[in-house]
Formats: sequence, structure tokens, C-alpha cells
Amino acid sequence: MSINQKFLFYLSRFAEAYPIGHSKYAPGTMGSLIGVLVGCFLILNLDIKFYLIFLIIFIIISYFLCEAHLKLYKIKDPKEVVIDEISGQFIAILGCVQSDKLIYVFLSLLLSFVLFRFFDITKIGPIKKFENLPNGIGIMADDIVAGIFALVTQAAILTSLNQNIYIKTLWN
Repeated sequence: MSINQKFLFYLSRFAEAYPIGHSKYAPGTMGSLIGVLVGCFLILNLDIKFYLIFLIIFIIISYFLCEAHLKLYKIKDPKEVVIDEISGQFIAILGCVQSDKLIYVFLSLLLSFVLFRFFDITKIGPIKKFENLPNGIGIMADDIVAGIFALVTQAAILTSLNQNIYIKTLWN
């Protein structure tokens, strides 16, 4: 194995969030679960502006990791690549509530997870079209759009219940 192939191999492991992407059972769902856990920790400990900067950088790096995986394995949308699910879930949790009551935070994280998985699995509306984009952009784009759909849906639900959501803090 050449040095370039070794480098691509290690990058592809990051794209797989190894060993999560090699889970026997629903690797995409496991990746989303990791996204909820890590994202929750980050969003609770970072200022929202820093979280958004982190999110943009994470998505850009994830794209390059997906490209590395594609160069090495030459598979269109490999199921073991879960960095895209993590990225989409990081977007979806922006719609979680800000509350001192842990049960509200937990329930909104659960709602975020369920909505993201729903949109990611069903690929309704334009989400399917984004999946058909070429290369790493196609791997990432459908999950980013699914995350946005989950964010908007959750924000609408929680706002209708007069709950403060994280993204609202941008304007405070």
C-alpha cells in the first residue's frame, strides 16, 4: 500500500467514524446517535456563534473525508460512511430547546433525532435530488438538507409551543 493509499485509508476511517460505520445494525442511525450526543455536548458548552463556526468547518472537513473514501473504495454512496449523518444531526439539534428542565432538553433532542432520521431515511421532497449529486457532495448534501428539514420542522413545533430554541439565541 502506497503512502497516498495509507493516507486515504486513514481519512476514510474518519469518514466512517470508525468503528460506528461498520456497525452490523443501522450504521446511519448509530452515526446520528453519535451526532446527537457529541452535538448536545458542544451546543451546551459553546456559544451558539462558535457552534455554527464549528458546524461549517466540520461540514467542509467531512466533505473532504467523503472524497477520500470515494477515491479509495470507488463506491457511490457507501453505507459505512456516517460522517454525513453526524453532520446532518449537528444541524438538526439547532432546533432543540433551551431550558433548565432536563426533561425538555432530552425530549427535544429525541425529537431532533427522530425527525432527522425520518427525513434522512425517507428522502422526501428535494432531499432525494441532493443525494444524486456527484461524489462527496452527493454523500453530504442529502444529509445536510435532511438536517435542515428536521431543524425547520422541530423549530416550528417548539415555537408553536412557546419554547426557546438554540438558534433564536443568535438574535439575543
